[in-house]
Amino acid sequence: MLDSEALKISNPALSVSQLKKGLTKEALEPYDKRKGFSEYDVCRMSGNGLFHATVAWSADTLKAVQFYTKSWNQVDKDVYVSKNSNIYLVFRCDINGASTGQQKQVLLGARVSPSGNPRFSAAFHQQLTVNLTRTLKNELACTNKPNIPDDLQLSK
Repeated sequence: MLDSEALKISNPALSVSQLKKGLTKEALEPYDKRKGFSEYDVCRMSGNGLFHATVAWSADTLKAVQFYTKSWNQVDKDVYVSKNSNIYLVFRCDINGASTGQQKQVLLGARVSPSGNPRFSAAFHQQLTVNLTRTLKNELACTNKPNIPDDLQLSK
């Protein structure tokens, strides 16, 4: 899919271990309201269109996501997908050693923007999001074992 006239990777490399270390550290430390959560630029490609994937602990709480059904579809227990043009999936991911109160409220989010390139179909876009989210779940060893379904029910 990537050639001289298409998309090229345009962000600094971020290893899975760096991502895991940063997210785990944030989960274990008390939340800093002034600083907020860091957003990790997982993949950015530019050229003939733009593709961008980021990961961060969500500013939205589980309670807020459950309440705003006009903005969110529930696709599995504690797994929600935004109804906007980007695919934004959030899920509860309990981290061993994090405070129980924080884990019940804080969601992990993966946002994948559409590329604008005709080579990236909606199905491919969805599968990238599912794969990214499953990798996060596995690498972070979410103790609640959230189920990330293949079908994000984007057509609802």
